[in-house]
Amino acid sequence: MIRDVVIIGGGLSGLSAAYELELRGVPYRLIEVKKQLGGSLCSTRREGFLMDDGPFAFHLPAEWPLLTELGLSDSLYPLTSPAGKSWQVFKEGTASLVNALAGRLTGTIIHRMAVSSIGQLDERFTLCMENGLMWDAGALIVAAPARHAERMFRTLRPEVSQRLAGFPYDTVVRVGIGVRREAFQHPGRRIWDMAVAYYYETDHPDRVPSDGLLIQLGLRFQAGQIPTPDELITMLQSRLNLPEIVTNVVTHWPEADPLAHLSAGYEANMRTIETLLPPGVALIGSDYRQTDLVGRVEQGRAAARRIAAWAAGG
Repeated sequence: MIRDVVIIGGGLSGLSAAYELELRGVPYRLIEVKKQLGGSLCSTRREGFLMDDGPFAFHLPAEWPLLTELGLSDSLYPLTSPAGKSWQVFKEGTASLVNALAGRLTGTIIHRMAVSSIGQLDERFTLCMENGLMWDAGALIVAAPARHAERMFRTLRPEVSQRLAGFPYDTVVRVGIGVRREAFQHPGRRIWDMAVAYYYETDHPDRVPSDGLLIQLGLRFQAGQIPTPDELITMLQSRLNLPEIVTNVVTHWPEADPLAHLSAGYEANMRTIETLLPPGVALIGSDYRQTDLVGRVEQGRAAARRIAAWAAGG
């Protein structure tokens, strides 16, 4: 018997899990609380500038066959950061990865639906939705941040919930700024006097107009001290000495930068959590070991393979 799988969360990890289940012919339903898939991986085009609302550049392993599978083998270009590190960037925005994964899915996808709690009845898992509906599933892949997963597991595994409570995050405001190249007097300059999570510049023709320069950066702020988008752009305009900003995008994700993995007992805590999870349940996402883009994809796929093997033998 092949059990049906419910995936909670349609971010990059959840989409990758769904893609793997699709390849294996395992029936699944994916639940996403937002109206779009991909989580923070969004791309916005304005005034000829293609800006990423979320992750922009990433490290590429020597081999990543998924790009060829998804028809994205020619979708990247290299970028060198001001610190001299080598990165890869999607020509059509990071959302092109989300769109390619989503385009391969034929399973049921439900938007604007949130899971309140998870339980178990006999050999089925039960899901209580925030709108009062009840679902059931043969297996579960929970692809949600710890601050949401903690609530979901309170009934099914309260000891897991306790270990997920209090996972820390750094608040990062992500900014895309489009400028005219001649107006930017210090290309390659990094704002060392600010809490910068990342800083990149690119003038790739797929990303900017012929005379443009795109700046993508993330800034850390303490909770309660985040400026408004207009205040932030005014501050950056002054710090970067920009006489004119053509366009900009400012987004804020409360769990943009998970910090739990930096703590001394994180690995031991994660191993215990995984031991406490019932058979047929996987927990994936950027909070759980894999914070980089490629790692999150491969984590989702690996979890789907484990769940598919368990479901087939159940």
